[in-house]
Amino acid sequence: MRLASRFGYAANQIRRDRPLTHEELIRHVPSIFGEDRHTSRSERYAYIPTITVLENLQR
Repeated sequence: MRLASRFGYAANQIRRDRPLTHEELIRHVPSIFGEDRHTSRSERYAYIPTITVLENLQR
């Protein structure tokens, strides 16, 4: 068995030469807009919204 060394043109790609807009992010990865921690996390868990992290990285 051989591993694929490259992907064809039919591969789903959302990479761009610019950051994705909020609308594009909502369409492709809606979970990053979650407003609270997952119920499996303890009260000690400090929730930081993923979208906040992404917005700070875009600066």
